[in-house]
Amino acid sequence: MMLSRVAESLFWIGRYIERAENVARLADVARRMSALPREVGRPLSNEWSSVLIAAGARDVFGPEIERADAGSAVDHLFFDPQNPSSVINSVTYARENARAMRFALTRDCWETLNGFWSEARQKTPADARGSGLPDLIDWVKAQSAQFRGAFYGTMVRDDAFAFVRLGMAIERIDSTARLLDVKYHVLLPKTEDVGSSADHYQWLSLLQAAAAHRAYTAMREADVSAYGVAEFLILEGRFPRSIQFNVNALEAAVGDIEAYYGSQTPCHQVVRTFASDLRALSVDAIIAQGLHEFLTEVVERNYDLANRLSRSYGFLPVADDPDPSEKAQ
Repeated sequence: MMLSRVAESLFWIGRYIERAENVARLADVARRMSALPREVGRPLSNEWSSVLIAAGARDVFGPEIERADAGSAVDHLFFDPQNPSSVINSVTYARENARAMRFALTRDCWETLNGFWSEARQKTPADARGSGLPDLIDWVKAQSAQFRGAFYGTMVRDDAFAFVRLGMAIERIDSTARLLDVKYHVLLPKTEDVGSSADHYQWLSLLQAAAAHRAYTAMREADVSAYGVAEFLILEGRFPRSIQFNVNALEAAVGDIEAYYGSQTPCHQVVRTFASDLRALSVDAIIAQGLHEFLTEVVERNYDLANRLSRSYGFLPVADDPDPSEKAQ
């Protein structure tokens, strides 16, 4: 059986690599939404403040969060050493875990991650100003994709692979829920807003930032709408960034670990219950509950599950996650 410290490091490598990309995608949502034209009579909304709140940064960013602008939000999300979830910190933490556990990773995985870290250290807030922000976002997404390519292309499908995959899936569940919830903060639901041009283009921007626009149009053959986007990003089991896809991936990973070790921990059944509950849901039930309330529940349930996995496998407590309760504010 793998030592708990090895399993923990692999789990967090998966989480931190995904987190770096997911933070960049949150920034991309705000960038796209802030560029949309304002409708006459509609009150201005602060997309950057909304993204920081959805990212769980209220306490870390401080009391100025409601007045955050692009510069201060991007600095915090990408470069702030005091923000444990910033891109630079996420890449650094992933690299530190990988350096300590190089024997458990392939050479391709290590070199890709080490290169990501080395280049990230050279980035500065000046690189994110103005037209540089889209390039920085694309760079983070490309580096994360390169690591995943090395990981899926060279790692043996053993317990090491399963623990990294667990971390990736946990992080993507959190990320997709928070990404969707940005829409709630940016444009609070009002009857007169539904179906408006602003509503349409904000949902479209969210799909684009989640790398889901092409998949959505190809698989659904329907117009972009709140109902359709929510159903796709939550329940579409074939799309790799959906909540359903990643809960299924969690279920598969704990099943693999159970097979490798010949035993089951209590958290395995919690994962399976999470998966079965989600598979039983319809988008109508989610909308009836309230999309924001449902997403808050997913983030809190996922947070609890990450802590259960940590206790089951002897990890340290999940201390540097964004507080899931912040989404409800």
